[in-house]
Amino acid sequence: MVSSGQLLEKNAQPEADSRELPERYGLTMAALMPRDDKWMFVYWEITDGSKARLAREHGDEIFKKSRQVLRVRDMASPGSEDGRFFDVPVRFEAGSWYVHVPEGGGSYCCELGLVPPEGGFVGIVKTNIVTLPAGRVSEAMDEKWISVSPDFDKLLELSGVEYIGKGSGEVAKSLAQRWEMLRAVFSRAASWGVSSLSSRAPRPEEKKFWLAADCELILYGATDPDAFVTVSGRRVNLNPDGTFSMRFALPDGGMDLPVRAMSKDETEHRQIKISVARSTRLHGSGEI
Repeated sequence: MVSSGQLLEKNAQPEADSRELPERYGLTMAALMPRDDKWMFVYWEITDGSKARLAREHGDEIFKKSRQVLRVRDMASPGSEDGRFFDVPVRFEAGSWYVHVPEGGGSYCCELGLVPPEGGFVGIVKTNIVTLPAGRVSEAMDEKWISVSPDFDKLLELSGVEYIGKGSGEVAKSLAQRWEMLRAVFSRAASWGVSSLSSRAPRPEEKKFWLAADCELILYGATDPDAFVTVSGRRVNLNPDGTFSMRFALPDGGMDLPVRAMSKDETEHRQIKISVARSTRLHGSGEI
């Protein structure tokens, strides 16, 4: 029985013949990959068996007398197999090559082969087909554009942009608190009033066409988790990270919402005064 210590010691170093990938896999193949809009990369392997077969079919001097090329075919042209192409001189022993094409955005296939002195082409192995990017600004234009809200500055402030320039720890803490405040607004808001939608604009039973609308107010903020906070004189329960949020019905007229915070040791005080106003106007049929 082999102990775990002996096993670790035995497998601490890989075998010498497994430290590097093999140069050859014993398979005649070729693969083509796009690099950018005008360059491609192709790699290949031609086995000795494939070379021996070519020598039997075309004579023993086929490799000595012929030019070794990589034929690049434009697959977008009519009759791609016999259409536009150009040859790139290569050496089969290289195993890979970069290929430049004059125009971007085309589809190409490459084939390794031999060009005998009398002409013609003896193909050995083909690659896959690739399509290169266009290499220019897209001609597609968006038909719909996002309109910037009038409250963009407020949204930008909520994103935490004011914390740019602080240390990474401060930024992380600030963004975490801001995220919790935003999440609290939508998922953990505590209601301090009920919407007056049903009482303000009840649906008339006798009419088919009707309209009802109302407005609410959400207040949120953050401070030290152990601080004492009040809004309009009422105690606020803080979340573990010091964030808080409230939801109010918003009647017509003005409303003052003083927010006060006191440190745990009662030595420091902070206050923010928020005032909001609402004006609702009802219009009859045909009025805007």
